Amino acid sequence: MSSTALLVIEGLWWTPEQKPKRPSVLSFLEGLESYRGDFNIYYSNFYEKNGFKRALSDDLTNTREDRLFLYVAAHGTGKRIGGLKAKTGMKIPAMFKAVRNAANYSNIEGVVIGSCSVGNNIDDFLSTTKNSRIAWIFGYTCEIGWMASTLVDLSLFEHLMKLRKRDLANREKIVNTFVKALRRFNGDCVLCKGKRGEAGIPLKNALTIVIQPRRPGGKAQDETRNVLEKLGWIKK
Repeated sequence: MSSTALLVIEGLWWTPEQKPKRPSVLSFLEGLESYRGDFNIYYSNFYEKNGFKRALSDDLTNTREDRLFLYVAAHGTGKRIGGLKAKTGMKIPAMFKAVRNAANYSNIEGVVIGSCSVGNNIDDFLSTTKNSRIAWIFGYTCEIGWMASTLVDLSLFEHLMKLRKRDLANREKIVNTFVKALRRFNGDCVLCKGKRGEAGIPLKNALTIVIQPRRPGGKAQDETRNVLEKLGWIKK
């Protein structure tokens, strides 16, 4: 049996009227699971705050695997996550609190938040990592394209799930794994919509990466610029 599990919590993206087949990230992840063959997927939907908490604490973290990775995929506004209408879903601090609490009693190593603009909450990224055993968190700072960002997320899981447990003590190894995962993309590719009358935002300006090595004295730090410099997407 595999010792690794990918926990997926997904909010609904479209109403049946908008897209009758209701596209989901799950089919993409199942493709990666079939290709890799060395991890299991546990999947749940959520509609609001209590649903998110129940999915995470009562369902997904009750697994037999001892290495867990969390993927939160839902609409985001920078202040809320989930929900199909404005001012619905759960507030960002409540989401991070639920993630932090779950990580305190389960072995969640890394978190990808596939939601628009959540990466702007850098203080929440840092405090969530600092107050848990999470080694890394990744998110986006703007209104991302669904298909393109899903492919980025897949590449992140493909590479970061290959890290060995002892590698989590080494900040540079985690940083370099992010570099490998992102290197297959073009940093100048427009990933996010610009404001009215403004140009779109490229991938290199759309990321937040926080890393905290699992070792005594390991500190949570924003490593976004470090990763971008190693990719050659920005100048040192």
